[in-house]
Amino acid sequence: VIFFVREKTRLLMLLVPRSAATVALVILASASSAVSFSLTVPSLAALSTCTTQQIHSAPLRTRLSASTSRGLVMSSSEVRIGKATADVSKSLGEYIEKQSAAAIASRGRFSIGFSGGSLPKLACGDIVKSSSIAWDKWDVFFVDERCVALDHADSNYKSLNDNLLSKLATPIPAAQVFAYDPSSSSAEDAASKYAEKVRAHVPPSAPGGLPCFDLLLLGMGEDGHTASLFPGHALLGESDKIVAHILDSPKPPPERITLTYPLIKAAKEVAVVAAGAGKASLLKEILGAGGHAGEKYPVERASNVDGKLKWFLDEAAVAELDVAALKTF
Repeated sequence: VIFFVREKTRLLMLLVPRSAATVALVILASASSAVSFSLTVPSLAALSTCTTQQIHSAPLRTRLSASTSRGLVMSSSEVRIGKATADVSKSLGEYIEKQSAAAIASRGRFSIGFSGGSLPKLACGDIVKSSSIAWDKWDVFFVDERCVALDHADSNYKSLNDNLLSKLATPIPAAQVFAYDPSSSSAEDAASKYAEKVRAHVPPSAPGGLPCFDLLLLGMGEDGHTASLFPGHALLGESDKIVAHILDSPKPPPERITLTYPLIKAAKEVAVVAAGAGKASLLKEILGAGGHAGEKYPVERASNVDGKLKWFLDEAAVAELDVAALKTF
């Protein structure tokens, strides 16, 4: 079955085998965002035979490739709920330690990315006391960063340093903690430099692929943003850069850099940490029976390379959810 989709002067031809020909949705986004679509199919195996061809427009082909990886496989959410934040921290610490041990056993190193906000305190409260983690094998990155001095109160680096790096009995070597360069000439320059650091120190899972983090830890704002990817912002459609800059963040400070969806979705493991009653109504929308299928809020579009997203939550955050209906891990 052949479908044609036009975006202004660009024409896209989609070839779909008969076994996968039931079309559920076709969405043509604005010229600044990717064309996306989804198919209802008997099995994911049928999707492997789908091919795309584009006529007269290489840029759209690139954008479609990134869009299909997001649109055809929606994230599958799994949750782990702690009674209070201390329980979330303990559970998350055990999870981080497990991922670290597995990566180091497999390839001798562990690459991890931290978001800012309250996440470093929640993520590091337990692991900072661990005596079994091989800290010298860690490569530490930041999912996003505010373009401020590294000792500024808004700095994600400072938050992680205060909650983990400065407290370790056996420090992670400074050369293995990859902060953004505050001497960069602009936010765009900072993002470009950070992308180079990621590519140099985070290997791809396959030759020619995107850098593949072992674990990315994300937070969730009360507006549903994650990293520095905000609702309705143009960066949500970024498919060419692995690290992008933002000059107009809805939350101060306005200038930031952030990992983009293509890089986030290339990671082996991606987890969101959210706690507190202030997140309850939003989580009801995202994880409840009437969820938005990964489209309304930026955090919903995050997942790992297999389309899975893990959530670490406390009881206050899930107060409006039918907990028994949630898939746990």
